[in-house]
Amino acid sequence: MNGPHILYLHSHDTGRYVAPCGYAVPTPHIQRLAGEGVLFRQAFCANPTCSPSRASLLTGQWAHSCGMGGLVNRGWSLPRPERLLPRVLAAAEYRTVRAGLQHVVADPAEGGYERILDDRRPVEERAAAFLGERHDRPFFLDVGFTATHRRGRGFDPPPEGEEPTDRASCSPRRRCPTPRRSAGTWPPTSTRRAPSTGRWGGSWRPWRPAA
Repeated sequence: MNGPHILYLHSHDTGRYVAPCGYAVPTPHIQRLAGEGVLFRQAFCANPTCSPSRASLLTGQWAHSCGMGGLVNRGWSLPRPERLLPRVLAAAEYRTVRAGLQHVVADPAEGGYERILDDRRPVEERAAAFLGERHDRPFFLDVGFTATHRRGRGFDPPPEGEEPTDRASCSPRRRCPTPRRSAGTWPPTSTRRAPSTGRWGGSWRPWRPAA
């Protein structure tokens, strides 16, 4: 099979703070890569948090569409991993390989990677060693760097006084008090939306995602 090799490089929480995007941050290799390729100046992150953003990029869907509502390290995992790009490419006879971080599925085996380079060498050395091998079919190489994330095993503790947000640490909050109304109810019955029909009027029901 003939096809282009695909090298997917991603860092953690770097944002636009690299030289090609106009910031005084010394990133000469990224600058060279941008100079020899294409730099997208009107490209935007699909979600403000890590795992949902990665899931959006690798599925082509919004986070609320693919079902990725939170961080993998806080109990979430992509519910339909068969939609991930590595799986799609594997079905097209690509060799799918990962070196370093992925933050989309709780079980690495669900990521769709035929091979995971998980020895103790730095991520870039593992990736470079793979690139130096002989390849008889096109590959998709996913290289994930933990930098430039926060200190301490990738995550700092919450600021002093802030409650932890991990699922195991969360406790149900008390119900909010019902606000006082001067008269009648809000919204009026005539303007309540019925999600099941998409029409105005009728009773309102909370929306629930499809199974």
